[in-house]
Amino acid sequence: MKRFLKIIVLIIILLLVFFVGTFKYRQYKANQVAIPKNATALIKISVDEIYKSLALNMISNAGYYLKTDTTLKKNKANKFDFGLKIPASIYLYTIENQTQTTVFSRFEIDDFQEFSNFIKQTLKLNITKTSDYYLAKNSFAKFNILFNKQYAAIALSTQTDNLEPILRDILNQKEFIQIGDSKFNSLKNATNHIAYAAKELTGSVDFEDGAINFAHEFSSNGIVPTATSTHKPFNETSAIKFYLNADFKADNEKTLKLKNFNLQRDSLLKYYKGSLDFEWINSTQQTDSVITYEYNDDFEKVEKVTMQKRDVPNILLSIDADANGLKKYLSQQNIINTDSGLVNKAIFPLYKVFIGGDDKQLVFATKKTESINTKKIATDNFASLMVDFTKLNKQINIPVFSSYTKNLTRLNANGKFTGNDKIKVDGKLELVNKNINALYQLLKNF
Repeated sequence: MKRFLKIIVLIIILLLVFFVGTFKYRQYKANQVAIPKNATALIKISVDEIYKSLALNMISNAGYYLKTDTTLKKNKANKFDFGLKIPASIYLYTIENQTQTTVFSRFEIDDFQEFSNFIKQTLKLNITKTSDYYLAKNSFAKFNILFNKQYAAIALSTQTDNLEPILRDILNQKEFIQIGDSKFNSLKNATNHIAYAAKELTGSVDFEDGAINFAHEFSSNGIVPTATSTHKPFNETSAIKFYLNADFKADNEKTLKLKNFNLQRDSLLKYYKGSLDFEWINSTQQTDSVITYEYNDDFEKVEKVTMQKRDVPNILLSIDADANGLKKYLSQQNIINTDSGLVNKAIFPLYKVFIGGDDKQLVFATKKTESINTKKIATDNFASLMVDFTKLNKQINIPVFSSYTKNLTRLNANGKFTGNDKIKVDGKLELVNKNINALYQLLKNF
């Protein structure tokens, strides 16, 4: 019996060594990838690290996965037989002189026919052939794939630019450099599920059991910390809470555009006093006039005005400011009407937004405020955001919105000045099932 147990232990150890060795080798190979010399940002998706997290979660929650795997039917799984060799890490990048919302990458093809079928049947892209390459793109030209028998260059964009020339360079690795020799060398050893870096920012995302953890660090250029950080007491029933304690450097050239209205940044900052709070507190009722038309006895079209009550979000935005000066400026720009005490309907047509406050605080709210809360609570963070999706879904009651957020419960994000001209934002997005890997929960309903 002891000998049998020793053999089992030895087999387990050998399997562990094999898997660890395989993962190490795959990661080594993935880190030998080259990227364009003129890459401006790099995103690393650690596929193997995600696999390991999912595997461990499946082992500890085997009953759940066995019970729910009926959702992963064979025909659904076949949609993702895409014919590419998936490395231990996938690298995406933006490129100089290209739109910074356009992301590129390069993959090795494992099965050319399977990859072609995936493009046509699943992605629904049209394929055209030249003498050396195949080009696939959608009707808006925002998803482009240039490929041959061995490799594929991919571009995702918000624009409709002609990306074929740059995709040719990527496919042929023209002007490429090893990641280890580039300015993104630090990403090579990152073990986060997703890690990214650009000129003045770094960040990461990790899919944990029941939550997504994220961190983002960037330059505080233009943002100045206030002497103290405080926020007003929030209502416990609020679905959204947000506060900010920071000043901003004036910039005469920057303009804030709201619909067809323009606000000068330096004019706003002249009155702003370094702090604001936002809160969504359940709902409130507003009475609006509804105009209908009917015909009188002479068959003339007559306008009829009726008053109608409706529930709207009870939102409250409070800004520390030279309120009198700020109101005067906003009135001059036709953003608010001081006579009616309302925000211009052309700016925010959904609800009535009332103007309130005193000489030190300007308040915008969907419910008239009779008193101003001047109490403040000290905080270590210069900024914070909390979203309770359970409450939000009930209050919004929009099926399209809740279909995307029904698996979410809470978002918390906090920002701090790190003392080296940087700002770090840490956060957690919590999901309904606290035991199951967050990525699996999101993809399960995809």
